[in-house]
Amino acid sequence: MTNNPFLSVWTQPKQTIRDVLENKGSGFTIAMAGLAGIGGGLINLEGSGFGESLPLFMVFLVAALIGVIISIIGVYISAGLYTMVGKWFGGTGNFRRMMIAIGPSYIPQIVTAAAYLLVAIMYAEQFVQATDPTALGMEGITALPIGAYLITLFISAVFGIWGVVIVCKAIGIVHGFSSWKGLGVILTVAALVFALVLVIGIIIVFTVFI
Repeated sequence: MTNNPFLSVWTQPKQTIRDVLENKGSGFTIAMAGLAGIGGGLINLEGSGFGESLPLFMVFLVAALIGVIISIIGVYISAGLYTMVGKWFGGTGNFRRMMIAIGPSYIPQIVTAAAYLLVAIMYAEQFVQATDPTALGMEGITALPIGAYLITLFISAVFGIWGVVIVCKAIGIVHGFSSWKGLGVILTVAALVFALVLVIGIIIVFTVFI
């Protein structure tokens, strides 16, 4: 009997990934990433002051849609990088299986998305209100009540870490090596992305300002 990934991912992440690989397709991962992307859009919206002249519903909708699009694009990029870099570590996986395997890693992000959506509904305009970077204390960080802000921050951190753990295991399963090697793949990918962004930034600085 196949486990429900939304339940089993918390206690049996490896078995959940294997079940998903056996019974799901890439559409499952795209759907999970899309739902998780709503949270990403809301996280970036919080305290940004974006669209303060627009109807609040439209602001939330645009932020959520942008988050969904970016998250889905990120799935393909991540799966490609994990597949490529994993082979540097001696892995034997392929893109299709990697695409499916990382699907459960978005479930913790969906929980985070639900938390941010709840806070956004509760605090509405205050959620979007731009912060004053010159203000002292928490006023310079968020317009939300300190309790709500800290709770969402805690949820993001805890479920974000668990999401990374699941990705490590997914990479290991697909490539046929340990989860620790999976972590090595993630760190290598992060280093490559950082280096690329750094090079692009240096090029832009030299092109525009020098």
